[in-house]
Amino acid sequence: MLNKEEVRARIGSFVGQENILIKQEDLICYTYNAGGAAPSSYLPILVALPGTAEEVSKVVAFCNQNKISIVPRSQGSGLSVNAIPESDCSIIISMQRMNTINVDPETLTAVVGPGAITSEIKKAAAVHGLMYPPDPASFTFSSIGGNVATDAGGLQCVKYGTTKNYVSGMQVVLASGEIIRAGGKCIKDVTGYNLTQLFTGSEGTLGVITEITLKLIPLPQAKRAIRVAFSEIENAAKAVSAIMTSGVVPSIMEFQEQTLIRAVEDYTHAGLPVDAGAMLLIEVDGDVSTLKPQADVIQRVCEQLGMIDFHVAETAEEAEQLWVARRSGLPALARVAKGRLGGDPAVPINKLAQAVHMLFEVGKKYGIKVSCQGHAGDGNIHPHFFFNSDEEKKTAAKARSEFHYEIIKMGGTVSAEHGVGREKSPYIVKQLGEAQVNAMLAIKKALDPNNILNPGCIFGGQA
Repeated sequence: MLNKEEVRARIGSFVGQENILIKQEDLICYTYNAGGAAPSSYLPILVALPGTAEEVSKVVAFCNQNKISIVPRSQGSGLSVNAIPESDCSIIISMQRMNTINVDPETLTAVVGPGAITSEIKKAAAVHGLMYPPDPASFTFSSIGGNVATDAGGLQCVKYGTTKNYVSGMQVVLASGEIIRAGGKCIKDVTGYNLTQLFTGSEGTLGVITEITLKLIPLPQAKRAIRVAFSEIENAAKAVSAIMTSGVVPSIMEFQEQTLIRAVEDYTHAGLPVDAGAMLLIEVDGDVSTLKPQADVIQRVCEQLGMIDFHVAETAEEAEQLWVARRSGLPALARVAKGRLGGDPAVPINKLAQAVHMLFEVGKKYGIKVSCQGHAGDGNIHPHFFFNSDEEKKTAAKARSEFHYEIIKMGGTVSAEHGVGREKSPYIVKQLGEAQVNAMLAIKKALDPNNILNPGCIFGGQA
């Protein structure tokens, strides 16, 4: 068994001593991500910042031989406690230095490093009149590696799909240290198993992603942003399904209820309808000539469900203010209570109103304040359970757990875009069934027989 100093010396020889972090104040930062900390916060032995796949390969092979756990990580923006150590015999591999972006407009692809920031990829594609559609709320600071590892969603998923729809290939370092390439730039490729999709959403439990090939699409010619207010939450939720079956497919359709509207307005002063029970923030895109007809259909649908206000943004700046208001939800909610527990469940779109109703029923049952927002067009709801003390936090946790089980009963999923992480591992057998979870564990065992890759993530104590 190697001691910490020996491990630090060996890994430093692979990546350069200047590219490892060992000071306590640095290591503590890596025991948290945006979703919080593990139940027990262990300091990693070190944080390695490799610059190439070959360096990653050497680190992983060494750790596999010595049974040292590895947690791949970049920006730490995960919301399901995905990328933090579970023991003091582990290291963090940070992908931050591997942040190259190479757009190939002739093949409508971009080859990027896992540490590249998502917004920077979008900007690089836009220079060529192209778009990388997935846009998680954290896209200005989250990395593409984390987005791929969790199959991140975002506002535009309702029309364009999640991260997995745009990953056509990747380079991965396996637990053995071997480097493989899956997929590539071909539009069609059905040779062998689709390992690209297997590693997408695997949350660092099957391999370390060191390069990603992304599909790009042409930028839409124009966009139009719309804000619709309703007096009743249920009517706003019903409008979502009605719009989605009207023949119009919005590029964005977001939902916010009154508590959140008021918190965001207090935070951003965006001129939101604070007396509304709920509102929808909608965007349509495409050829300029199609925008007004799409907006007219949405207005007619919402009128039938009792809307109280319908506003179309007149300028790009006004439209951007709406999306800033949407993305300001979490910081705005910091003013509502001392703490909150969140989530990212989803239901079929025709059950969104039922899910919203159930959330408030659960809140009443446990006597706690709740709120919600979400990517309503794809049935993805973000519930918030507020607390002001340790005792209330325990109550909020019970309420959230019951809500998750109700979501499963509706045919929904406990995670639509943040990943399972450690936070939602207690629910996966209930949602997926033992046979499916065992099949996943068999894949994990085959690719990572020593269970060194992000142990405890997704499967809890089962892997």
